[in-house]
Amino acid sequence: MEPITIALALARLTGLDAKLGRWIGGDNGAAIAEKVTATAQAITGAGTPEAALQKLKHDQQLQVEFSRAVMANETELERMAYQDRADARALQKAALEQGDTFSKRFIYYLTIFWSFFAAGYVTLITFTTIPETSIRFADTILGFVLGTIIASIIAFFFGSSHGNEKRGDLQAVEKLQQEIYRLTSKG
Repeated sequence: MEPITIALALARLTGLDAKLGRWIGGDNGAAIAEKVTATAQAITGAGTPEAALQKLKHDQQLQVEFSRAVMANETELERMAYQDRADARALQKAALEQGDTFSKRFIYYLTIFWSFFAAGYVTLITFTTIPETSIRFADTILGFVLGTIIASIIAFFFGSSHGNEKRGDLQAVEKLQQEIYRLTSKG
């Protein structure tokens, strides 16, 4: 199995799928997957990533230890996952230093276009009658407009809700710990 496949299986197993999936989905996904599988091997003492996955499948205590180890390396994994964004930031800084007004303001023009599009679409879909055969399409597009376009614009200009993501990860680890406690207290 490839490291990415194993890392995603580990993520599903421990409830960290959203975080690890986001990290692995970037340009440095293979390196992050190798680091995650190496962590699993270190926790389980297994010789291969496949063996580590099998050990973790059958031992919830090891799953908790693995989750804690991943969370302890969160800063390093975040840095690895998002270092490609530094190039985009450098490109934007270079664009702002140019004399070309269009290049300098392109990101703002793009934002204005998508903001007006989103506002127009939301208004249109709210106050007009949609044919029965098009409701599903309208709902899908509305979800994309609100969940992707608007959210991306807000995240770009105002930052993201990284704290909420962390809270969700901690809740996943706590849920796993409670399940272990429940299972061990029965025996």
